[in-house]
Amino acid sequence: MASDTSATWPPASGLTTPFVPREESLMTLAASTRIYAHASVVFDTVLDVSNYGKWNSFCPKVTIAQQPDSLAGSQKLELGTSFVFHVIMDSNKPQSQNATQLKVSDISTPSSDSAYIPQETVEKDGSYTSDPSKVYRIGWRSDGGLISKGLRAERFHEVIVLGDNECEVRTWENQAGVLVHIVKWMYQKTLEGKFKMWCNDLKKFCEEKVKAGGNLEG
Repeated sequence: MASDTSATWPPASGLTTPFVPREESLMTLAASTRIYAHASVVFDTVLDVSNYGKWNSFCPKVTIAQQPDSLAGSQKLELGTSFVFHVIMDSNKPQSQNATQLKVSDISTPSSDSAYIPQETVEKDGSYTSDPSKVYRIGWRSDGGLISKGLRAERFHEVIVLGDNECEVRTWENQAGVLVHIVKWMYQKTLEGKFKMWCNDLKKFCEEKVKAGGNLEG
């Protein structure tokens, strides 16, 4: 399910999110990788959707639907951002894109933690990195659209500091609802591959930035 970059992740009990806890999840997708770049640079790459076309083969286009009032016009994901992912399910048909409506549910950094995930859960549940000084985290969840009536989904990214220019990226998504049975039957293998592709694309892009500009820091 995930690259073997950590002996303790994902936990044997399964992954969880606040919106789709493991007890309700009917399908979990996960991937991880180690990236030789500063964690803040990798995290900023995930946040800056204006550059997705440069690296993200699975989701080369993102449309910002609504930002918090103070951030109108920004092309970065922020807490409360509503946006649309235009994903390519079939790499042989890049012009055929599926739109998914989402909303950022959580953002935290070593200097600014969030209250979305209960602290006890962060500390005791193996889904999350427990040390807030070592992790950049963003979560987004399904938000509207016809599919949301039969499918709830929430995805997290963690960028974990391993060194000055080394980090581990973990990403996972839980899905629940009656439509998940169809999605799982039709697309589980495809989505598992796309999650791995996302991590590999992110790694390649960020490491090339480091090579081009030295030890980049955020």
